[in-house]
Formats: sequence, C-alpha cells, structure tokens
Amino acid sequence: MAKKIVTLFVNDTSLRLMVTDGKQIKEWAELPLEPGLVENAVVVKEAEFVARIKQLFEVQKITTRKVAVAISGFRCLTRPITLPQLPKEMLNEAVEREAERALPVPLGQLYLSWQTIPAPAEKTRVFLVAIPREIADALCKGLHKAGLSINLMNLKPLLLARIVTEATAIIVDVQTTEFDIVIMAKGVPQPVRTILFPGEAVSWQDKTAMINNELDRTITFYNSGNPENPLDATIPVFVSGEPTDEIELCQALSDEVGHPVLPLSSPLDWPEGFVPSRYMVNIGLALQQLSSRKKAGASAVSLNILPVPYQPKPISLTNILVPSAAAVVAVLLTLLVMLTQSASADITIIRSRLNITDQLLQQKLSQRQELAGKIAGLEKKISQAEVSRISFSAATDSLNQQKNRIILAIEVAIESLTSNITLNSIKYTDSILSINGRASDGKVAISYFRRLERSGRLGEVGMKNMSPVTGESVDFTLIGNFEKQGGVSHTGVVVNSLPDSITLTGVSATNERLTINGQSPNEGEILSYTQNLEASGQFSQITISRLTAIKDGEMEFSLVLNIKQVLNTVE
Repeated sequence: MAKKIVTLFVNDTSLRLMVTDGKQIKEWAELPLEPGLVENAVVVKEAEFVARIKQLFEVQKITTRKVAVAISGFRCLTRPITLPQLPKEMLNEAVEREAERALPVPLGQLYLSWQTIPAPAEKTRVFLVAIPREIADALCKGLHKAGLSINLMNLKPLLLARIVTEATAIIVDVQTTEFDIVIMAKGVPQPVRTILFPGEAVSWQDKTAMINNELDRTITFYNSGNPENPLDATIPVFVSGEPTDEIELCQALSDEVGHPVLPLSSPLDWPEGFVPSRYMVNIGLALQQLSSRKKAGASAVSLNILPVPYQPKPISLTNILVPSAAAVVAVLLTLLVMLTQSASADITIIRSRLNITDQLLQQKLSQRQELAGKIAGLEKKISQAEVSRISFSAATDSLNQQKNRIILAIEVAIESLTSNITLNSIKYTDSILSINGRASDGKVAISYFRRLERSGRLGEVGMKNMSPVTGESVDFTLIGNFEKQGGVSHTGVVVNSLPDSITLTGVSATNERLTINGQSPNEGEILSYTQNLEASGQFSQITISRLTAIKDGEMEFSLVLNIKQVLNTVE
C-alpha cells in the first residue's frame, strides 16, 4: 500500500505544502507570508504564523496532522568531523567535545544532530548539524499550536543533496531572499553555504552576478582545501528554486563557471501544472520519508534534525503492565508472610553476632577520630584549590564568550559584503570592532552600515568616517561597540534619518561632533533632513557650514552636528 506523506517547507516569505502518495505527487500549494512574520528563519509573530498554517491546511482540506518539515540553512552549521575509532557508547560524548571545539557558537545555544558516514580504516567520520535553538523552538512550538505533529525535520541544502544522483556535484538553489551553494564530494555535502541577498529590491541581473561570484569563490575555496581531488570542469552544477527564467540562469552560470549547468530534476511523478523546481525541498523531504534511513540518491547523509524535546513520545508500557503487576504483587505478599515467619527464628542468632560486631566498631571509631583531623586539613586545602579553580574557570568562560562574540561579528561582517565592497582590515581592541574598507559609492557604504546594524551582532554600530577617494568610491571606517547592546549610535541616527534623495559623500566623527558632506537635489531636501536630525534629540546644535549649487539645481552641503552631552548628577 502506498505511503501518504505531507511535507511543509517554511521560509521567510512563504509556506510550501506538498502531499505525495507513494512516488506520485497529489497536491501542492504555496501561501505567501507577510513581511516580519518570519525573519531570518525565526518565527517572530507566533499567533499570525499559527493562523497561516491552519488556513493553508483548511483550504487544501488536508486532515493529516503528521508532517515532515524543512527549514532554511541560514545560521545553521554543518561539519564533517574525523575522530579516532571509538566504541559506540563513547561516540556521543566524543562528538559533543569535538563540536564544542570546532563550532563558533556555544553548544548551549544549539541543538546538535549527527550520524556516522564512511571513514578510512581505524577512523570514525561523523556528519554534524547544529541549528540555533531560537529557530527550532519558535518553529516547533508554532506548528504544535497549529495542531501538527512533526515526525521529521531537515535543512533545505541537505534535502537538495539527496535528490542528486551523482556522488560529486555542485548544487545551487535560488529563493526570493537567499540562495544556497552545496558542494557534494563523494556523497558528503560540504561546504554548505546559505547566503542572503542584500535586499528585496535587488534586480535579477544583480542576483545572477552575486550568485556567479559566490559560486566561483566556493569552488576556489574547495579546490584550495582539496588539492588532491579538485573539482574539474566535467562536474555538473544543478539548479533549482525560484528563478524567473531557469534556462537563462543555467546559461549565465555555465558561461561564468565553466561547468555544465542543468536543472535539478525530480525523481517523483507529477501531474500537469506542477512546477518541480519550486518544490524541490518538499520532494527531498518526501524521498527521505519514503527511504527512511536508507540511502536515497548519492548523498551519504540522512539525518532527522528534529530536536529531542519535540520528537514523538514513545508508547508507554504502564497501561500494559499495571494489571499484570497487581497479580504479581499479590503472590509476593503471600511469599513475604511465609518468609517473615521463617526469619523470626534467625533473629536471636543475629543479635549475638551483632554484639561482637559492636565491639569491633568501637575500635574502628577511635581510629576514625585520628583520621578526621588529617582529613580536615586536606579538606581546607581542597577548598582553597576549588576557589582558585572557580576563579580560573570564570576567567576562561569570559574569554571564550568574548572569542565567540568576535567570531560571530566577523562572520556577519563578511557575509553582509556585496561585490562592490572591499574590506581592508578588521581590528578588535577593548570591546571595539573596527572595520575599514572601500565601497563603489556612498550609498553602497550606507547600505552595508545598515545591514550590520540590523544583524544585532556588533552591538551599537557607528560610522567613524567616510571619505571620497577616486571617482565615486569612498573609504569608510565602521565601529561596533559590544559594550553597548541594543542602542543606536549618533551616526546610526544620521543614517536612519537620511532621505532616499540625499547621497552622503563624507562622514567624520569625534566624541563631540559629526561632520557630514553630501549632495541633494534641492535646498528643501537639506532643510527637511536637518529637521529630522533635530527631532531625534541627539544633537545640541546643527549648523549648515557649506551650501553650494553645482548643476541642474543640485546642491552640495556640509553639516556640523554637535552631539548632546549627557551629564550624570548625584543628589
């Protein structure tokens, strides 16, 4: 009998539902999500999310409550790790220790899943997946409140790798807000990258250029790390997702990377009107359900990353065993009465032996008192050593937290880059992360500033300076202050108040004032900008130090903003 499977793919912009009966696709539907309902793979507005899930299932008239769920690979980590050959009972602890060493995020913030994969002789290889707890918790709680029972969860890039039939291949999946690049070598998907597009307004041509650039970087990175087994030009690139013209994307990638580029094909049968490329993630879920833990395609990885707290509870044996236990208890009580009668005869003998034992005990007590004094001295030394250990452990924990925070901030700084930004240096001193770079123009630098600020990983983000160099290019220095979390810097106020019609060409910041240079289509826009800055309440005085007409009514201007000083008073 065919197996009916319900799969659900959740991302920031939509819900995609697919129902299969065996290897035949029967139903499918997509429901767009309002902006802000799910952000960076985290369910933010739970009530609205639950309502959308219920709406989707009701409209499609799907009564099955058991679902397989896929999530984006954004902020999730994958690692193949190699360990010495170990007994099975020691493997879990060894994997956790290696994960704590290798992953840039504390294990307390992650859910870990792993499985063994083929390894050389005398070695153990494990494929590790780590997902942020905030992503898994918010999603699972929302789905449970919608009345669904999750029996399988997996990452989008790993599911796409299950569909490919070649053991070594490259996979590119393009969605509205992100794209994935997966290199699968000998059945192991690594590296796995999920990259966000800089904004919804990015043109298809710019997206294609960004995908080409990141794909070339990923292939180069893999080849440099595997010089004995590089990816030659015959290795295919498989494409799936939401491109408006799949053939155009395949041609653009083929021209740039020099590999054959093909659409990723579905191994399932589908009816007329179904578009497989949009539902490849659901197809990967269905294949994993159909094959259970058996190998599907060429991928050696077949994981269920559903965290243990949300896995279905096993059937309790209590209801089965209680009636039988009652009968057993009755028999045991009868035997107990018989044993009690027999034991009373032995009590007298035991009491005589107890008197002898008591004499020996008194001798041991006197010896114990002598040892107690020695033990007290040792315990005092142990207590002193424990105090030293706790102090050292606290210092080590603080350093590890600081290290992890810096690594996350640097990853965000690099992942937020676009092709028209070059970083010259990243420095960290006294809780301050300084990023120096060059952008093709001021607007690109401002957009990079905003992406870093929205990430929330660099504390309070400020712009120390921005100055023109050649043509429209600008050099910039951005500052992330980790001691100030959740606040907005003075330069953040300047950027957030900036109208779209005004372009900044220079910024210089000190502790007391900001100097801003820019271009505006007219004088009215400049005055409106200064009014917005005054309304922020962050500046004690705003001065237009320069206002020059250039061409077609446009104006060049300079503003000097005196920063309002906060005085601490003691009563």
